[in-house]
Amino acid sequence: MNNPYTYARIDLKGLVRNLTSIKKSIRKGTAVMAVVKSDAYGHGIAAVSTALERAGVDGFGVAFIQEGVVLRQAGISSPIYVLSGFQPGEEDMLIDHNLVPLVYSAGQVELLDRESGKRNVRRNIHLKIDTGMGRLGFLYDDMTALNRVLEKTKNLNITGVATHISDAHDSAYFTKVQIKRFQKVQGFLESRLSRRLISHAANTDTFFNYPESCFDMVRAGISLYGYGRKGLTPVMHVFSKLISVKTLKKGYAVSYGRTYRLKKDTAVGVLPVGYADGYSRMLSNTGFVGIKGKKVYVIGRVTMNHTMIDMKGVNARVGDKVLIIGKDGTMYIGADQIASLASTISYELLCSMGSSLKRIYE
Repeated sequence: MNNPYTYARIDLKGLVRNLTSIKKSIRKGTAVMAVVKSDAYGHGIAAVSTALERAGVDGFGVAFIQEGVVLRQAGISSPIYVLSGFQPGEEDMLIDHNLVPLVYSAGQVELLDRESGKRNVRRNIHLKIDTGMGRLGFLYDDMTALNRVLEKTKNLNITGVATHISDAHDSAYFTKVQIKRFQKVQGFLESRLSRRLISHAANTDTFFNYPESCFDMVRAGISLYGYGRKGLTPVMHVFSKLISVKTLKKGYAVSYGRTYRLKKDTAVGVLPVGYADGYSRMLSNTGFVGIKGKKVYVIGRVTMNHTMIDMKGVNARVGDKVLIIGKDGTMYIGADQIASLASTISYELLCSMGSSLKRIYE
């Protein structure tokens, strides 16, 4: 059951503005894949994808086949790329719902090729190359494995090749190394297949900062939701409300573990939001929220369902609206700001809060 007093407002117009901004920032003619995995980073996969398809996005990226099935059931007809490939037994779902897996092993190729042959269909696949991420993909220098795969694709169309950049935010040197490794594999495959492939490597950090990484398509994730570059529109806005305000005496301890003692008589407010709603316990004694345009700090430990705040300087009453992340009037609290205080990143905060709370679309 969703929290009845705290909710996420999702700005679909802002989402579309971000897509437009991304398209203007990359080379003309480069396709944009909208990454909507993990329930569109907590924003709601069906509603977000429907809005983006209407706005002309070129395709969608999901983590798992099941997410792709949800999109097809929601009426999405654009190409859907399964970024984590598939597992044995899922071949039928891939074929039935016309999903394009990024395959990363010879075993996957054999399974899907065999099933496609049995059903007398041809399915498209992209090859995933590990150029330095150390996660999924054929190793960039293992041409023997790649040659084996090319020999086994009798009922499959290799239409694309992809890699994932691991450190674009912090290392220009290694990012350029990965791009060069990818270009070498791209050239090898296109030469062997005698045709051009859809090549894609760049996520948000990469395509904004390394134009040479854009190739044929970019994978827009966090930038679609308003983060990763100045000038984008935050799409998720989380609101709660005051449910209690009372004055506690100097020396009174607040919340579990008595980690915060009042230095003077203080009006303490209580919010009906906690770590069950994705508001991290790491924000204890460090986070802040907004009330009537003013910054108000979290005191004591964040609990499962409640968070306490110091009401100093704010004339607010029970029932007043509280901004957790996003924008309210002239006040803005970035998910990246709050995530940093919790020693994490905006991705995690958005996924956690968006998936836990009731969402209202505008």
